[in-house]
Amino acid sequence: MNEVFHSPALAQNNQNKWWSLDAVSAKLPKEIVFTVCFISLLPFCLNLLGFDFSTPQTPLDLATLQAAPAGTVYDALYQTLAGSFTHTILEWSAFCAAIFTVALAFVYFSVKHDVTTPIIGVTLVCAGMMDAFHTLAADHLIETVADNHNLIPFTWALCRMCNALLTIFGVSIFLVGNPTRWKGSVTFVIAVSFAFGVMAYGIIHVCATRSILPETMFPGALITRPWDVIPLILFAIAGVFIYPLFYRRYPSPFAHALIVSTIPNGATQLHMAFGSSALFDNDFNIAHFLKIIAYLVPLTGLMLDYSITQIEAKRVNASLSIEIEERKQVEKDLQTSEAEARENAQKLESALQDLQKTQAQLIQSEKMSSLGQLVGGVAHEINNPINFIHGNVIHAEQYVNDLLDLLALYQTEFPEVSEKIRRKSQGMDLDFAKEDLPRLLRSMRLGTSRIQTIVRSLRNFSRLDEAGLKSVNIHEGIESTLMLLDNRLRLRVGQSEIAVNKEFGALPLIECYPGQLNQVFMNILNNAIEALQSYTAAQPTEFQPTIEIQTSLLSPDKAQIRFYNNGAAIAPEVRDKMFNPFFTTKPIGQGTGMGLSICYQIIEARHNGKIYCNPAVTSGAEFLIELPVCQPNSSLSQG
Repeated sequence: MNEVFHSPALAQNNQNKWWSLDAVSAKLPKEIVFTVCFISLLPFCLNLLGFDFSTPQTPLDLATLQAAPAGTVYDALYQTLAGSFTHTILEWSAFCAAIFTVALAFVYFSVKHDVTTPIIGVTLVCAGMMDAFHTLAADHLIETVADNHNLIPFTWALCRMCNALLTIFGVSIFLVGNPTRWKGSVTFVIAVSFAFGVMAYGIIHVCATRSILPETMFPGALITRPWDVIPLILFAIAGVFIYPLFYRRYPSPFAHALIVSTIPNGATQLHMAFGSSALFDNDFNIAHFLKIIAYLVPLTGLMLDYSITQIEAKRVNASLSIEIEERKQVEKDLQTSEAEARENAQKLESALQDLQKTQAQLIQSEKMSSLGQLVGGVAHEINNPINFIHGNVIHAEQYVNDLLDLLALYQTEFPEVSEKIRRKSQGMDLDFAKEDLPRLLRSMRLGTSRIQTIVRSLRNFSRLDEAGLKSVNIHEGIESTLMLLDNRLRLRVGQSEIAVNKEFGALPLIECYPGQLNQVFMNILNNAIEALQSYTAAQPTEFQPTIEIQTSLLSPDKAQIRFYNNGAAIAPEVRDKMFNPFFTTKPIGQGTGMGLSICYQIIEARHNGKIYCNPAVTSGAEFLIELPVCQPNSSLSQG
């Protein structure tokens, strides 16, 4: 549906805002850019008018304080630390802005799965983490050796250089690589976040624990802080070359905000490099304030980008609603006409059903895709630590057995023990511990083996690496689905657990879309479990609920999969409609009626196969799936 419908009410609402939706581009509004420029120049202008933003430094006279009242001592201490307090507040305000940016970036990532946003957000928050570690070191909340006179300006310069380099690096990832392969990759985002965080802490820790740091401040010189010239150059390069290139490739308000953020970043470095000559002086405090503005600009761009996305979604929904209403009105008008009008109305109704069916299928497909990504990611993250635990349990079991053998040898060679050892062994119940410890380790080994089996089933079911047409063993897909449903199969329904009888024939590898085929198995087995749960409650105690799964070759080029459950029989009127979209026999709120419809589309449309409920079965329910061994015109078959 390429036509765009505009709602008059929505258009009127946009006209009442300071920016109109129709006028929104991939840039920040001019008002925001002007405000950023104004704030960046404002402190300099106020300095020209005589305003001074330095924090007064009152020397601490210890001899005088010894004879002063307690209240006076506290006031003197607070006045002496006023500069440090101001520095801490400004630095942590910048860090909080960075935290808000990365939090909103991940929210935006969950909506659009665009990995560029969280990666760049992570680079900003890692730069903010360096500022936080720098502040903790300055306040001696991190163990330090260097004095603040050298530590604060040197680590500030390093933080600013890393701020520029981290952001440039985060942007460059998407200029030299292909971000589509990372789309929706939570693992990639976490890995980059962890690497940047460790690097940020490591740099500050090394500086804080060095007794001698390079001299960074040269009062009276033209360039009072030469080290701060380096980040000034980096921000200039980024603002003139790198960020604009990134914006042209991935245009968005957030990308444009990166360019605008170089204005306060540049102003920050100018105050530091050419103005600040002492801690907490006028230019020092102005630079720390402008750094907060530099963090807030990307946050503003991200907020605007997120708002535009939501508004666009609402506009599309409003357009769809208008189109549906118009179609309904056309249908109403056609109902008053002769036979030709009724035929057109039927076509329109069919088109509307197709639209609803397509929308529902897209929603279901997105849910299954997200579920597959989540399942695959969780299985991957669990796999490594559980393998580590399982491998070490085996060694631990051997060590424990050796230690117990050694203990038994000691008891044989030295039967007479001291009173202290005798009391200790009686208190800990040594005989029971020797008997129970090997059983405990065997139990742990069995538990880790069980987790490994579940993880393999999760990874096989998700099939994230097999989204395309593959030649696979469908028995593995069935086994993985049964493993995921094992908990439901073990639940007692009535008097008995659900028994699963499998009879797998000798099948070749089947060309299919594995993830979609697993979705079919999951839907059919879920329906069978629910049918048995409702049916068994009214049966005699000796009734055994059973699911049978059978595979066989109907011919050299066609395979059949049979699912049977001995629950209630399916009525003919239900069997004729069960694959129709939105048809369900469940109460309202308990079923969408899309499960079997999607199975039908996957088997018949995507796999050129056949799925049906066997009408010859009068006791229980039997579903048959027929699949070609090789898909017609596939590159796998031709190769």
